[in-house]
Amino acid sequence: MPIVEKQFMELTAGFDPKSFWEENSRCTQFTRDKPRCSAALPVDDHWLFEFLDVPSTVRYYHDKEYRDSLHCEANQVTMEHLGRAFFDEDSWRHQPRRIENLFGSEFSYNEGGTPWWMPVTDDPHEFVRILDLAERIDLKTWVLTEDFLKEWERRKQAGKLLPKLGTGSRGPATIMTSVLATETVFFWMYDEPELMRRFRDLLAQKMVELNSVLREFSGNTEPGWWITDDNCALFNRELYREYCSPVLRQVLDAMAPGDAPRNQHSDSAMGHLLDDQRELGIKEVNYGPTVDAALIRTKMPEAMIHGHMPPFLLRNGSPREIEERVIEDFNKAGRTGGLNVTTAGSVAAGTGVGRLRWFMKLAQDHCRYAG
Repeated sequence: MPIVEKQFMELTAGFDPKSFWEENSRCTQFTRDKPRCSAALPVDDHWLFEFLDVPSTVRYYHDKEYRDSLHCEANQVTMEHLGRAFFDEDSWRHQPRRIENLFGSEFSYNEGGTPWWMPVTDDPHEFVRILDLAERIDLKTWVLTEDFLKEWERRKQAGKLLPKLGTGSRGPATIMTSVLATETVFFWMYDEPELMRRFRDLLAQKMVELNSVLREFSGNTEPGWWITDDNCALFNRELYREYCSPVLRQVLDAMAPGDAPRNQHSDSAMGHLLDDQRELGIKEVNYGPTVDAALIRTKMPEAMIHGHMPPFLLRNGSPREIEERVIEDFNKAGRTGGLNVTTAGSVAAGTGVGRLRWFMKLAQDHCRYAG
């Protein structure tokens, strides 16, 4: 049974989602010359599993028909109450290989959760062999698997919309702490610095090569890059500047040159890295709820802030607590015109459509501009 909170449905009895989204489409630019702040509801697979009380998360990832049926079920509810469908009802069976795969990491699937990357080794000598192999692989023939190419061609022949590939990826901190166990990463930065610098440099090179293959294949000529890098919070400024910034700089220069969009998501306590983020030219941000919105606005005055509602406050808070936070965030970061009202990270699992309607209504009521 989908989560539909009665109290919040009553509070939003007169709310019209259709007109909300129509107005929202006119509110996305960084300017005060618009009706109000834009808003977004970043629901994902974590949210879906609890919203529908999904019986098998493992089957969800391996069975297209099952996955699509769950997406259809969720979309019926969200269309009714939120005025929008959020999930692909014709999902892909196959995907291109990812950068983590290049270094030997594979997903582990366990019931009740999302896929988890498995570390490849804690032996530095073995990791040298892994890097040697990754360096030799021809990405033009490796990235696009036969199964993926067949599915692409079937969809193309059927006249279906094909995605633009090579638009973004997880960031270097999170990739490193997936390919290797987190503690191994930091031990080796001190005990095996040459090995880790080699990993850093090869990662940057191969990220550019891999995504260039994807862009050429899919005909993607639009510059821009998104980054999801939750684990950057684990790096102090010194280590971030040594091991992460060089990777991002090389990738961003290649994929998002000049004024092309540069977007970072990190729903973690990474406020100590804001100066570095600005130096990298990142101008769209979605940071963790402990990173104060006023601090982001001060440190990154040109950045569009996507946030800054704490996901668990939206899931667990009273109507008044949620309202006060929306107003606070607008006062701290929205009056310049550079706030997209959303959660600091994705919507927390267990948040129902009643609370999401309330959140939308609050953005509509409290985040407006005069005139």
